[in-house]
Amino acid sequence: MSRASRFFLWVIVLGLAFIAGLRFYRAYERRAAQEGFPPPSIASFGQAPIQIRPEPASSPVYRTWSGPGKEMYLEDIPLSMPQQKEQARQTIASILRDYGEHPKIQAFYADIRKATGREDLNLAILSEEGLPELLQQYPQLQQVIAAYAKDPEFAKLIQEIFSNPQFAHSVTVLQGESGQKG
Repeated sequence: MSRASRFFLWVIVLGLAFIAGLRFYRAYERRAAQEGFPPPSIASFGQAPIQIRPEPASSPVYRTWSGPGKEMYLEDIPLSMPQQKEQARQTIASILRDYGEHPKIQAFYADIRKATGREDLNLAILSEEGLPELLQQYPQLQQVIAAYAKDPEFAKLIQEIFSNPQFAHSVTVLQGESGQKG
């Protein structure tokens, strides 16, 4: 046999092996589909499997902001603890402003002010880190809170306020350090 004949014979054998392998694979796919096996969950690009892993940003993300005659880059950086507390106070105050005109809240504020003699007490101050000190300084405050907690309409209103995720997160931020100390 000549070299050319051997070469073409090997090409034919390899071609037949490839076709047979392809047919076996297609038969396997049909059988797997009939038996209800889910297809493999591999993302592919041009039949080549790829793995997608989101990479965390190693540096802050900068965004361009163009104002009149200026171009600035805004950076999202984490806030320091005093900045987080100030932001939490502003969030709580904003949420409580929405409920400030409710008659039950106004009655609660009036009873708290009557019991303590302080005009600055409200739910925002009661949500901050100084609550344990206020309860020690004004024991009658706890009685007022307990009396209002028994009122179903007031309890529903307080539950509505505390179910706001921003409010709950802000209270956690403000009372976080005092809860860790004790």
